[in-house]
Amino acid sequence: MTARIDHIPTAADAETPQPEDDVTPEAASTAGTLFWIFAAFALILLPFATVAGKRPLGWIQEPWSWPFIVLVFALVGGGGLAFDYLRLRRNPGFSVKANEAFAGMGRSFAYAAAFLAFIGGVWLIGFTLASILFMQALYYMSGLRGAKWSLIGLVVTVAILLAFRVGLGIWFPLPPIMLLFPDWVGNALGEYL
Repeated sequence: MTARIDHIPTAADAETPQPEDDVTPEAASTAGTLFWIFAAFALILLPFATVAGKRPLGWIQEPWSWPFIVLVFALVGGGGLAFDYLRLRRNPGFSVKANEAFAGMGRSFAYAAAFLAFIGGVWLIGFTLASILFMQALYYMSGLRGAKWSLIGLVVTVAILLAFRVGLGIWFPLPPIMLLFPDWVGNALGEYL
């Protein structure tokens, strides 16, 4: 008995997007509501997170204008998911189906936490040291361990630092950790950290 093939795959099939697994409405509304809450929180913080531009170029080029526009669109567009969440959360089995929105997200959360630690590290220990630690942590977390990968991470970090410092001329203020050392250490190394 031979199997009958109705369709022979072609090159065009490889370019056609294949449908993903179905996402339950509970999972979609939960994830969408979390993003909606984040957008609302960001919109509330927007006046405190931006300052007025130094040149009078009109409201459209003010630092707050485009984040404001995008966040308002996000709130309006995501409002339906927030209403779905409120409607669906009373259904039996909602929490089990809603948890599907976070299936397999553990590694993503770990990378996000590492990035947040990097951002805090830039303020505390300086861009150079924070970048070196962050890059080494990323290589380790992704399974690239060993001297070879540590060296590659260091070379990549140096390339990024040169791009920022030399290529773009971006320098950061002296990090607070330099206050723990004598003044000559901060004067000699501070601008490179």
